Amino acid sequence: MHSNGLGAFFSYGKYRGVKKVWLAGIDVVGMKHEKEIRTYNPVYEDGKSYIYGKTNNFYVLRPHIGKRKIVTMKERRSGVQFGYTWAFGPSIGITKPVYLEIGYPSIPYDYLSVERYDPEKHFFDDIYGRASGLRGLSQLKIHPGAFAKFGLNFEYSSIRDRLKGLEVGAVLDLYPKTIPIIAPEFVEKNRQYFLTFYLNVFFGRKYIQR
Repeated sequence: MHSNGLGAFFSYGKYRGVKKVWLAGIDVVGMKHEKEIRTYNPVYEDGKSYIYGKTNNFYVLRPHIGKRKIVTMKERRSGVQFGYTWAFGPSIGITKPVYLEIGYPSIPYDYLSVERYDPEKHFFDDIYGRASGLRGLSQLKIHPGAFAKFGLNFEYSSIRDRLKGLEVGAVLDLYPKTIPIIAPEFVEKNRQYFLTFYLNVFFGRKYIQR
């Protein structure tokens, strides 16, 4: 979980000494604009919710390398191992156009049409709800950037070859151009950087080479 959405991650680590672990992995997250407000059709209660003014969904892939430094080891099986983690790498932003179900000619509608959202054409009273999430996949756009993150790591598995714990921290994603999430007439500006705070719940396994 992070302050602008949800995501998942995979990480592989290799010990380089007793308290140092080199890491490689990838994060996959959805990124919201802080001005997003979910709304519904004012008459048709069965219409799916949508974000008025949102023109693109934004997703981020973060392949990365980094290191974990273990500060305190477990003194007993039920103890907690504490450390910190840093990582950096490319931030591959992906925008996907928002498609909505539009009612015609006016309330009450005679029929629905799936259309790419246009803030100059579509308004509260003619938007029935959001369309399928598969719409717009052929119109993806890539926004290359970079990121860095730092987190505090708490590992508390009671089984020797298992991993279980929490990590809290912050991530900064930077892009050379503004990411178009909300139509300009609805917000002061879209951003080209995203500072988010996260909580990772992780689990995994340790492999011991012999």
